[in-house]
Formats: sequence, C-alpha cells, structure tokens
Amino acid sequence: MKNKLTAILILLLGTSPVFAITDVERAALLRASAEIAMIEAIVEEAEQGKNVEDRQPIQYQEIKNDLEKIKQGLLDVINEVRREPRALPPINGDYQ
Repeated sequence: MKNKLTAILILLLGTSPVFAITDVERAALLRASAEIAMIEAIVEEAEQGKNVEDRQPIQYQEIKNDLEKIKQGLLDVINEVRREPRALPPINGDYQ
C-alpha cells in the first residue's frame, strides 16, 4: 500500500502540466484577436450613431472594456508560455 502511494505521488509530481499552445492553436487565436479588433471598430461605429435620447442607452464603454480584456487575454496566451493558470478579471457582461 505504501509503495502504491509513493508511486502515485511520484507520478503526480513528476508530470507537471504544460500550457504551451500549438501552432494551429496560435494561428486560430491570432485570427480571433483580429476578429475582435474588427468588432471593436463596429462597436465604435455604432457608438458614433447612438441615440442620445434613448431611455436605456447601451453602455458602449463597458462593451469596449470587455472586448479589450478578452483580446488581451488572447494575446497573453499567444505571446507567452505559462506553466500555471492565473486569475483573470471578470468581464462585465451587462450592456443595458
């Protein structure tokens, strides 16, 4: 029993997870980042045409902040290799 426990501990400690991404993953994430940049431009265009007298105005700044957080998270993954996950700030998600 003690040998099994020792073997399991060695196995668990000896095989640390690696969070490196593949070239295919990196390419897809780069495309996603580019798509978010296009969405940011569309949101900016929508903000320029907003109705200032709207009873429930859309919170464009919140949308832009959330898109920036998502884009930055993608770029972080693309540009660096991390060995452990990190806590990310939550996105707002409430736009009205």
